[in-house]
Order: sequence, then C-alpha cells, then structure tokens
Amino acid sequence: MSFTTWADRARMQLSLYGIRRGSMAVGRSLWSGIAHRLSAVNAQEGTPVYDKEWELLIILDACRVDALEAVASEYEFLPETVPSLRSVAPNSHLWLERTFQPAYRKEIGETAYITANGHADGFADGEFTISDEAFRSIESVYDYGFDESDGTIPPRAVTDATIQTLRNTAPPRAIAHYMQPHTPYRGLDLDGLGVTGGKSFRETVWDWIVSGRLSRDEAWEYYLDNLRWVLDDLELLIENVDAEQVIISADHGEAFGEWGAYGHSPYGEFDGLREVPWVETTATDSGNYQPDIERDDVDVSTEEQLKYLGYK
Repeated sequence: MSFTTWADRARMQLSLYGIRRGSMAVGRSLWSGIAHRLSAVNAQEGTPVYDKEWELLIILDACRVDALEAVASEYEFLPETVPSLRSVAPNSHLWLERTFQPAYRKEIGETAYITANGHADGFADGEFTISDEAFRSIESVYDYGFDESDGTIPPRAVTDATIQTLRNTAPPRAIAHYMQPHTPYRGLDLDGLGVTGGKSFRETVWDWIVSGRLSRDEAWEYYLDNLRWVLDDLELLIENVDAEQVIISADHGEAFGEWGAYGHSPYGEFDGLREVPWVETTATDSGNYQPDIERDDVDVSTEEQLKYLGYK
C-alpha cells in the first residue's frame, strides 16, 4: 500500500469510526504497512509451481498452512500435517507475474487456467509478459461468477467450470484458482462502502480488527469458515474429475497478527504469507455431478470486484 493509498484509507477510517476508533485504526494500519515492509529485509526466493509435478493444481487464495491443518481432520483428502513450500510471491498479482514466465512457455501452453481471481485480467491487458494466448485456455470465472450478496465468487462457480473444462478438453495441465479463503468472509456483514477524498474503499475485516471492532481470534474463526466453504467444494471436485497428480496449494498466505500485521501486500515476507500448503492427492471422476453454468456477464466490473476483496 502506497502512502497516498494509506492516507485515503485513513480518512475513510476516521470518517466511519470517529476520532477514537478511527485514530486507533489509522495507527495500526500504518504499523501493519511498516511491518510488511520491514519483513522484506528477510526476503527469500520461492519455488515456482512449474518446477513441480502436477496435473491439476488447485489454488486456494490466501490459504495459510496452519489454517489447513486446523481443519484437516474434517476432510479425508487432507493430511494431519500439511506439507508446504515457499510461494514465489506474497500477493496474487505478483504470484501471477512470477509464475507465468516465458521460461515456462511450453508448460503454460499445456495449461487450462480456470480462475476467479480478477488480477488475471492482466493477461489480456498486457500487464504480464505472458498473454492470454499463451495458455491452452483461460476460463475467466470472474466475468460471470460474481455473487454480489457474497461480495465474492463462490467456490461452486470455479468447481463447475473446472469439471466442465477437464471433461470436455482433457488438458495436460489445469489450474483451478479459487478465491476462498480470501476475504470477504461469509457470515461477516461488513458495513459496505466508505467514500473520502475522491477515493472509495470497501471496509475489510482488517479495518474491523485495527479499529477494535473485531478480535484477531474472531476473525480467525471467520477465516476458517471461509476455508471450509471452499474445501467442501473440493470434495465435489475431486470426485468428478480425473487426475493422477492433484496438488492443493495457495498463491500466498495471510498475515494474521505477525508483528502486528494483517492481510497481504507486495512486501510481506512472514512465513504465514509466503509458506503455502502443498498437499498431494488424486481425483477420480464418478460422473455423479453435472455442472450447470450460466455465462452471463455480471454487472460488477473486475475493478469493483477487487474492491470487494480489499485491493482498491
């Protein structure tokens, strides 16, 4: 977060929360940003996913290793101790930039990328060195799957698109990029939109934590609930596609109080941000589920979707 962006958000926090809570939020937000940057002093390279073997790579956006371990006993496909690797990036945009590199052009050409993450718009817009034409196919679920009542793209939209893609085209590789457990959290009704200084920001769970409206432990339970939301859908996915080598991983994790920092930024190097799950499993298509996809464009733009996620 740049200083200008922080200053605009600070004005929003003061406007929404008043002097006492707002000042506390402003100070804690500033420290969170500083902590992210200080952690970058210990920056380490990560492992590109294309240096590993897989047929289907499932990306759970912002999933921490310890969070997956916390719910592992509830899912047969998860081990009690979750293996990990170091991600190449601490946020989604950088993960896309550092993962889809010209050095992996052959592998990318074999990859069907099914994604709910709006940052992937950058492939078509020329933000990345690899274009959308470099992939075997790209399914932009954010074009039609956004649910405004949830403030995000529910897991089922990605599950349905992945099942349909793998059954219809059988790509050598596929990446299914879910938005959960990334904020917003289902069940947590945030106040909505604050507008100050010509900028607009949607409140996030981090605003509530730094303003004292929500404790870290309470937010953690909402985070785990979001994780269960997507893991419940993974049960359906792995019973309705064929893949010998399935990996459940994440693009990055989430800072949850380390050094007083929350969320994720381009600078964070906390283990909770950079260490991500690397769970191996298999998938066998039972044919018991038939996805029903309506690809009608949603009224919420990609930019507005990113605001719901706390990026704008």
